[in-house]
Amino acid sequence: MKINLKILNSSYISASKKCEGLNEKELVKNMMLRRRLTRSARIAIYLASKVGYSNERVVFGSAYGEVKATVDIINSIYHKTLLSPTAFQNSVHNTPVSYLSIVSGNTGEIITVSDLFNTSLSVLKTGAIKALNGDRLLLLSIDTFDFDGVKEINRCNVTELESGVALLVEVTDQKANIAITDKKYGEISPSLWHMLDVYNSAKELDNPVVEVEI
Repeated sequence: MKINLKILNSSYISASKKCEGLNEKELVKNMMLRRRLTRSARIAIYLASKVGYSNERVVFGSAYGEVKATVDIINSIYHKTLLSPTAFQNSVHNTPVSYLSIVSGNTGEIITVSDLFNTSLSVLKTGAIKALNGDRLLLLSIDTFDFDGVKEINRCNVTELESGVALLVEVTDQKANIAITDKKYGEISPSLWHMLDVYNSAKELDNPVVEVEI
């Protein structure tokens, strides 16, 4: 089965350590909430704002989830120190889009998927199926690795420790002019490669439409 998705808007951000210019103070007015945000949550909120998100349903993907929060918890257990309630709260895969829903007041459907290096491909496939309902969807894929010890476990040799891709899409009968490929982008996590490939193709076209095979 093949489903064509029209790319209404798209955005991408990455950095070797931490993404700058995320406009957090304007996007998240509540200071206490802003202080609790994980790096992935900050990127999710920023990317959503860049593509014109207005409480559409969301499909979010992360291969590794909130690694830093998990590392903080493990370090606390190992050193027998007090566990951080914030780290515990933030240690689940859907943390970024949970904060996005709080900030935006969105009570609609949010799906989180994790499929290692095929995570963003699974986001595209899940989004394509969900888009058959006829509404717009926000597709997000984010992974962040800025924590102590990342060099020792960075087997993919990723140099961009924070990366995120956002696509605002809807189903269409128009002919596709983008095909999903297995192109490699060695500087970022392989979990984002498929959506980054779509983003790079879409920004060169006036009316980008990607074909997604289910």
